[in-house]
Amino acid sequence: MAVCNMTRQRLLEVIPDGAKYFIENILNLVDVSFILPNPPSLITAHRLILSAASPYLRKLLEGDDGICRLIEITDIDSDTFERLITFCYTGKTLVTIDNVDRMLKAALILQLKGAVANCADFIIENITDFTLQRAYSLEKETQCEILNEKMLAYETRNFMHVTQSSEFLDFDAKKMQAIIERDNLHVRCENDVFNAVKRWYEHNASARKQQLPNVVACLRLTQFDIKFIMTDIYSLPGCENLAVTAVMWKTCPLVRSKLTLRYIEKRDGQIMFPDEESLLALNLQTGTIYQYNKTENLWQKWVDIEINLRDYATIFMDENLIFVGGKRDRHRSNEVRSWNFKTKTFKQLPGMNLPRYHHCVTTLNEKIYAIGGCSDGFGILGSVEMYSVSNGWKSVSNMITPRFGACIVAFNHKIYVMGGYNGNKLKSVECYDPITNCWTQCVDMNETHHFASATVHNGQIFVLGGYSGAVERYDPQINKWTEICSLSNESWLTGPISIDNQLWAVGGVDSNCVSIYDEQNDKWIVKREIPQKGEYYCFTVPKVLLKSE
Repeated sequence: MAVCNMTRQRLLEVIPDGAKYFIENILNLVDVSFILPNPPSLITAHRLILSAASPYLRKLLEGDDGICRLIEITDIDSDTFERLITFCYTGKTLVTIDNVDRMLKAALILQLKGAVANCADFIIENITDFTLQRAYSLEKETQCEILNEKMLAYETRNFMHVTQSSEFLDFDAKKMQAIIERDNLHVRCENDVFNAVKRWYEHNASARKQQLPNVVACLRLTQFDIKFIMTDIYSLPGCENLAVTAVMWKTCPLVRSKLTLRYIEKRDGQIMFPDEESLLALNLQTGTIYQYNKTENLWQKWVDIEINLRDYATIFMDENLIFVGGKRDRHRSNEVRSWNFKTKTFKQLPGMNLPRYHHCVTTLNEKIYAIGGCSDGFGILGSVEMYSVSNGWKSVSNMITPRFGACIVAFNHKIYVMGGYNGNKLKSVECYDPITNCWTQCVDMNETHHFASATVHNGQIFVLGGYSGAVERYDPQINKWTEICSLSNESWLTGPISIDNQLWAVGGVDSNCVSIYDEQNDKWIVKREIPQKGEYYCFTVPKVLLKSE
């Protein structure tokens, strides 16, 4: 067994230069030693400092009469223990993505409240790298109150993102209630909260039926119109009295003092009303952006963008439309440009490593992924590139099957690529996990989909059209693709989007049809046509971005 000198080294690395002489001398006055496994190590320290920092260690060291003790620690590995001993001296946790689980568990054992708080802060600050699933697993395993409080604050700020995770559907009623009763819950409108509650309830209705009224009581029921209350709220098991009380509150102001409703005001955290968000559709051939006017049920041209590209991919991200790759004057391009909604100007971004066209693009955890496609000299691509502001474009793991003309979604912290073409029309589906940097094969779709489009709607993946004309949806809970009613125009490269709890399909090659999916009756309802035929990319933006300066 070797004596561990790393604590001395780490202390000297993290303390100010002016204090190093003092630390060098005081380290020679150690009066307690710890034997640790994994790997076998001997770590020395000062009982006075440890007793002041850790109630657990203070109790362990009581009654020594100044004798230098040798203490065996069996439930913490040596590296983690050494880092936490360093914390006792410096207040710095030396935590990383790889060790934060062990650091948090050990800090709880040693009752180092400051180290626990630092670990919890690190988890929240790195939630995109740490992954929400891993954070929830750690919260459940440790039952750490500090982590629970910080996760609740994260859920409040990022409610819409959290509700799209698979972990959300497994929340217990107590946790669900704790989240949605928060007055500062960040949502666009109360309908967002209701839709989330309904999805959560229907995921396990038999087990949640009894607790449902307590959860629904946390909604701001007076923010719904009377028709909605009497149809959607009243129909929920055990919520009849809540619905009637809310209607009486809205229709009979004189009796409000006699009514009992937990919440009657809208949330302070409400960040956007439905009429403050606009549905836009970019015609990928002409560069025209159309805005949907919900009140008048018509599409109006908002702006023309001079793109001069074809077969490119685009995404909306942080007030910008990002145009990636494609062809310019028959030349394959690796260029990436960002068009800003406020300035209405282009900005050049770093180019991809390879020129690509007929590829697919998505965003996940504030990073851009360019996947597959075709490239001169390389043929059909299976390669994948990831862009971040700090590191530019770098290659990550290749897909299992090279393909172009595929469709893509980011869902549950992973990326799904579906269909496409590689000499044969494909029905295969692959899933990329950015944490492991690995692709896995998923269950195939029922039909081949080449130049189809995809989106996430109500916790499921929908793939629309392509040359086959079929429409399918994927339910991650049962790991199954199901064919649904085909689009009436049977076009390809239709622009799908989920908005206001409805699935829209806009345009398509040789089509200007707009449809909304009626899930209850498995049919598409035709809406007002968009002025131009063509392939569309649909997205939503805050209306403030559409106002002229």
